[in-house]
Amino acid sequence: MKIGMIPILGLAGSMVIAILSGYFLSVWVVIITQLLTSMFYSAYIYYSIVNILCVILLTHYHKKGLLNKKLGMASYLVLNAVINSLVTFLIESGAGHTDPDLFEINPFYSFIGSLSISIFAKAFIIVFTSSIVFIFIDVLIALGIVRIIPQNVKDYFEKYAWLQKPVNSDELAKINNSETRKTRINNAFAVSLVMTCLTILVVVAYEASSLFVSQTKDEHRTLAVGISKMVASNIDGDWVEDYIKSEGKSREYKKIVAKLEKIRAISDDIEYIYVYKMMPDGCHVVFDLDTEAMAASKPGDIMEYSEAFVPYITDLLEGKEIEPVESNSFYGWLLSAYTPVYNSKGETTCYAGVDVSMKYLEKYTRDFMVRLLIMCSGIIIVVIITGLWTARYRVVYPVDSMVATARRFRYDSEEARKANVERMAELDIRTGDEIERLYNSFIQVTKDSVKSFGKMCQKSEYIEQMQSDLIIILADMVENRDESTGDHIRKTSMYTLIVMNQMRRMGIYSGILDDDYIDNVIKSAPLHDIGKIKIPDAILNKPGKLSPEEFEVMKKHSVYGKEIIDELIESLTEASYLEIAGDIALYHHERWDGTGYPEGLKGEEIPLSARIMAIADVFDALVSERVYKKAFSFEQAMDIIREESGTHFDPRIVRAFMAVEDEVRETAQKFHDR
Repeated sequence: MKIGMIPILGLAGSMVIAILSGYFLSVWVVIITQLLTSMFYSAYIYYSIVNILCVILLTHYHKKGLLNKKLGMASYLVLNAVINSLVTFLIESGAGHTDPDLFEINPFYSFIGSLSISIFAKAFIIVFTSSIVFIFIDVLIALGIVRIIPQNVKDYFEKYAWLQKPVNSDELAKINNSETRKTRINNAFAVSLVMTCLTILVVVAYEASSLFVSQTKDEHRTLAVGISKMVASNIDGDWVEDYIKSEGKSREYKKIVAKLEKIRAISDDIEYIYVYKMMPDGCHVVFDLDTEAMAASKPGDIMEYSEAFVPYITDLLEGKEIEPVESNSFYGWLLSAYTPVYNSKGETTCYAGVDVSMKYLEKYTRDFMVRLLIMCSGIIIVVIITGLWTARYRVVYPVDSMVATARRFRYDSEEARKANVERMAELDIRTGDEIERLYNSFIQVTKDSVKSFGKMCQKSEYIEQMQSDLIIILADMVENRDESTGDHIRKTSMYTLIVMNQMRRMGIYSGILDDDYIDNVIKSAPLHDIGKIKIPDAILNKPGKLSPEEFEVMKKHSVYGKEIIDELIESLTEASYLEIAGDIALYHHERWDGTGYPEGLKGEEIPLSARIMAIADVFDALVSERVYKKAFSFEQAMDIIREESGTHFDPRIVRAFMAVEDEVRETAQKFHDR
């Protein structure tokens, strides 16, 4: 300013901070810069909002990468120029005039100032064009400074705000897009902060304007009373009648008028000066001064009492002092002060009156309100950004980080459970307040829950294993009643595992055969003949062929098996595989063509687990010796399975069984050698 330039480098510095760190620090740098600048030119404090909005826009454009594009840069410059021009117009129009000093330092003033347009239009054009140029220079300076700043300094500015392990932009986007709640803390805080600031702004503006009006009226009242006393001191109370009779032509009269003119020149706010002698019929003019708008009344003229003075007529006629009177009439908005003029006997002979114009008060008030609102708006924006920044880094991000980390918790293994604690500890939240206490408690609860969950898993595994062992023992007891079956339940379990693995390799029923399903079938296989526990020994171990009646009794073992397993399901809540075991027990004697028992299901009506068990059960029965038959050779058994594909067995399962012939042979041989 001292060398004839507007202060653009301060804004460039604010832009550097905006690019490096974002909104929070940059708006504070603007406020501090504006305060320093206002020491050289006080009006600049009112333009704080312009520079605040400038760096906010710059931060947004920088984050979006728009400054690297010509259209982005152009839109940024135009937006800032429009904001600057509008704020300047509001300030200058509120004042009712444009301060030429504000624009004469502008290099475009010499050209635009010569145009035959209004001063406000000149101001708008000057501010708009110069804003584009100077802001562009600021941006170039800022980008140049940022380019040469060391990377470690840039890293510091990126991380300085974090009171925890910094969260990258992708993770922040996931957190911000979370649908965990209808109202986010950040949004609720923003709304409450904005509403609070707006309420404070309205209250402050109202109270400040009221105080301004009251103080201005007091100043006008003091001025009016003081001037009226000066006027009264120049009037000789004993000469009032002589002043009137002179009709303003005497030398003494003119001498007093000259003094009164000098008194009026003390302030532009003094509208009228006069001296009246108060009589019942009206105000008799003693002295009156001409104004540009109205000629003075002549000595002796009688003026009617104005409406505002009606309550004071009695006091005026009695020569008493009265308080200044505010009126708004034909003569304008005036504050009138009357001072009694006394004669040598101490009697009031007339009053020295002074009318101070109040017409500028409305303009002053409007100008004051506009400037106050603009200045406070900038401060409120800084307060809101500071509040949101504080809430974001001290509450929102730490809490959301904990929530996001907790959502990724896994409990399927000991390593996963330990990783949960490690991920939570890596957040390193250090806000130093209740949030940090919550975080530390969360870590401790996570550690305790991991320990407890580990113990629960161990107990659950132990109970599940014990249940499985008991069920296997039960199945063994059933098999031991059948003198001909031997290791039947173990062999059939192995055959089901072999064929299911091959089916998955071949893509057969791949939508069903996942790891859990295969594991459940293997666990269920030993229970397929558990219903035989209800079959009499005479039938179960008969050395010859069963009679039709005996065979009907034997067939009931599948239904008995399902009933027993249903009872187990009611008492063993952890044995989820028993649902499949029930299907296997009930349906493993169903046939693909629908001629099996107990319900005559066909095709894929038969549960897959039962169709797989059917092949394993029949194959083991063929290659094993029974009390009623000799064992078939491996080749004969495989031929029978192949021949009954599509009648007894599911063709796709048979195809998989045949594909692992060597593995089936090896398993059968291993049990035979035992």
